[in-house]
Amino acid sequence: MPSPFVWFDNIGAKRDETTDFLDKTFGWSANNIGPMTFLTDEGELPFAATCDGMDDVRGWVPYVEVDELAPAVAKAASNGATIIAENLTGPAGIATFLKDPGGAPLALWKRDEAAQQ
Repeated sequence: MPSPFVWFDNIGAKRDETTDFLDKTFGWSANNIGPMTFLTDEGELPFAATCDGMDDVRGWVPYVEVDELAPAVAKAASNGATIIAENLTGPAGIATFLKDPGGAPLALWKRDEAAQQ
């Protein structure tokens, strides 16, 4: 089974400084698209982004792809997750941000099939 983690956001108050740090430290190229800066490694497709701050979320946020967003969010909440922000539309799908019972952030993400074509 492939990894369920399909994307990573780095969310914080110093987006430009963080992007510069990641470029200088790991050689990750940056492409600022406005609301976020995509990160790529050696010309490949983007695998992560740096983003401006979000209330109650700071640091790396892994995205887990789900088949259906609403049932996955309901299941996470019934298992102790705290919902932070629901149904945020991005360039390739819709995500809901939550925190697990230990306080770690996580995004559940549903791919927008139309955006992939």
